[in-house]
Amino acid sequence: MTDCILVVDDEQDLLVGLQRTIEMEVDCRVLAAGSAREALDTLNRHPVDVVLADIRMPGMDGMALAREIQHRDSLITVILMTAFGTIEQAVEAIKEGAYDFIRKPFDEQDLLRLLRKALERNRLLRENLRLQQAVAQASPHQKMIGMGMKMRQVAASIQMLARSDVTVLLLGESGTGKEMAARAIHASSQRSARDMVVVNCPALPENILESELFGYRKGAFTNAAQDKKGLFEEADGSTILLDEIGDLSIALQTKLLRVLQEKEIKPLGSTRTRQVDVRIIASTNRNLAARLKEGTFREDLYYRLNVAVLTLPPLRERREDLPLLIEHFLSKAAEELGVPAKLLQPEARQNLMQRHWAGNIRELENVIRGLTALAPQEEIGVAHLPGEVSPFNSCHAEVDLSRPYKTLKDQVLEQFTTAYVVRLLEETRGNVTLAARISGIQRQSLQKIFKRYNISPDTFRSRA
Repeated sequence: MTDCILVVDDEQDLLVGLQRTIEMEVDCRVLAAGSAREALDTLNRHPVDVVLADIRMPGMDGMALAREIQHRDSLITVILMTAFGTIEQAVEAIKEGAYDFIRKPFDEQDLLRLLRKALERNRLLRENLRLQQAVAQASPHQKMIGMGMKMRQVAASIQMLARSDVTVLLLGESGTGKEMAARAIHASSQRSARDMVVVNCPALPENILESELFGYRKGAFTNAAQDKKGLFEEADGSTILLDEIGDLSIALQTKLLRVLQEKEIKPLGSTRTRQVDVRIIASTNRNLAARLKEGTFREDLYYRLNVAVLTLPPLRERREDLPLLIEHFLSKAAEELGVPAKLLQPEARQNLMQRHWAGNIRELENVIRGLTALAPQEEIGVAHLPGEVSPFNSCHAEVDLSRPYKTLKDQVLEQFTTAYVVRLLEETRGNVTLAARISGIQRQSLQKIFKRYNISPDTFRSRA
């Protein structure tokens, strides 16, 4: 859909002149209105992205118009202009919902730059809204975010596994969402009325883990002053997740096998067993088949666990889900940190899309959380990202053949320009004069590149 700017001014000559100038210089549709009331009528009939309005107009003025537009559609970006501007008036305009404020007479290039920036902001806002809506509809399974083929298959498997009490083995690299999948299975099962119990197997020494899993009786060991229920008892009637089961010792594997076979436990210090009704879900990032050959994992336990296997794909194999995941984590981080949600600029989003993500979803979430906490502005640009990814550093980079060659070429050139400029500013510690000398680009042209990609040399000076 073509971008649309609505110009509002009661001075007819200025109105016509602005409409012509913007139509020639900005790739968008331009509408005109001679009053605030006419502007509101236009908004009722046409989708508009940016409104450029004079403050002083007969009847409803620009301030009131900005308020009404924000009430109708907060995603419309409003810029107010006046020949009688003051700092106080500018602050008031922003409070009323305006994105920016420009004084007459204005430089044509300054106005055009402001309008392009406003259109880009509007695209970011609407794309974020679309992604938020997609996240909300993506899956009922405990926010298992993803609409690609692999995650649709995972979601279908979760639904099937939730219908029975079969033992489940979750496989996948670290950070792929194995615990989330376990919670999704439990939440959709008949056991969901009770909380699932999660046990991080490698987190505790073997002797402590045994007492935590199976419980103990008073006097079973030093400091056992009273009976204590184990986690299997706590999970009676529910589900227990044994996270990273591949790291269990052979001794504990033997006792776990008894639970799987007999559905009973024997607390430490007790001479009697106790029946438990527990569904077991186990997860690991280890190669259990290789551990069998090494003799570090029991064969009988392996086959008891290897009943229903669900493998979670690494993030690099489901890149189509990255936009949804990024938006989800931006919203989540903003809520947890108590700050306004940040907008991710297209170049920054593309940079994140190209990364390898060895730590998978967990790494992505941590990066987004850090960006939300540290990025000083409303928008996150490439310069804010930790490290840089060159568009040419991966021989297996995916090529989207559904998009035109020119579009893809322009995208690669933009990525290269961004990466080059960021590296240049890192090398020169934000010294623009030195950067211009090294690059052979005129200082004025370099400044334009900075503005186009929202890269601030000040950011690199602070790193010096």
